[in-house]
Amino acid sequence: MGKQYFCDELNNVLSCFHDRIMSCCSGQIGPVYYEAYRGQKIDWEAFKKIKQDAFNMLTEENINNSPCKGCFFLRERKPEDRISPVFNMINISHWTQCNCGCIYCARMLDSKGKITYKAEKSEYYDIVPLIKQLYKQELLDRRNLTACIQGGDISVLKEFEPMVKEFLKNGVKTFHILTNNIVYQPIINKLMDLNKVELFTALDCATPEVYKKLKRVDKFNDSVNNLRKYAKGRENPPIIVKYIVVEHINDNIEEIQKFIDLMSDIGIKIVEFTIDNKWAMFTNLDEKPLPAHYGDLYLYFKKACEEKNIVLNVWSRTEFIINKYALKI
Repeated sequence: MGKQYFCDELNNVLSCFHDRIMSCCSGQIGPVYYEAYRGQKIDWEAFKKIKQDAFNMLTEENINNSPCKGCFFLRERKPEDRISPVFNMINISHWTQCNCGCIYCARMLDSKGKITYKAEKSEYYDIVPLIKQLYKQELLDRRNLTACIQGGDISVLKEFEPMVKEFLKNGVKTFHILTNNIVYQPIINKLMDLNKVELFTALDCATPEVYKKLKRVDKFNDSVNNLRKYAKGRENPPIIVKYIVVEHINDNIEEIQKFIDLMSDIGIKIVEFTIDNKWAMFTNLDEKPLPAHYGDLYLYFKKACEEKNIVLNVWSRTEFIINKYALKI
């Protein structure tokens, strides 16, 4: 037998998008558990078989026919690797409504650019009944589950609090919640008190003028003030603030330095540097070159974080692209 491959994402992650239920998170490849899910009854035995079949394809003989072929998450299988019967991470991204219109958002086509302020249910399906079914089928880890909530903005999703309570009832380990912080959420503050959440937000800048260009709403002060509320009184607030670099808008050292200074002032201890989907997902960088100065921006960002004692996270895809196409290492 030739080489065998393994994928921790395939083994551990279930992603519930508005248009399908699948293995991998946005932008990656992999098996689809259910196309065009809209709350239909699921054949759970067929559902479970998809994962096993996907692993059966991860061999040297079969990889060319695998939907996972070419994915950078694939690695050579180790003797201790075991296929898990449960998922220990679930991505909830089943709605597209949002109260801002970020120009880099991968969901803009799905939301048709509509900006929503009133809390509504998803246009596609209700997630709480699906969560209950997944637990009933023993497909979600009851001790070590991470629930990632990251669709449009949580403040315009009616199911947000019921979803959080359903996970808490079943012993969820932690939440990763993505919000733009335009609307303060008391339940997030409670989750922080319980030490059960990491809050992610993409601020991307440090000035109202740049924020409005990126987000297409004039809500910079709301977002920053709510960040301060979450961080207040916490020595190490569980908040990760993203700086998504967008060409010709915030791709300059001046805005980066203002951003790092603002994070230090608020008390944010962790930030993330990433590049927008145009370059991370939708461009063949072997044919169209990444902007040459992106490597310099990354190095400056890293140095500015070190000077302020701020931890820098870099998404694996961004790190791969910056190293290969900007820094040439």
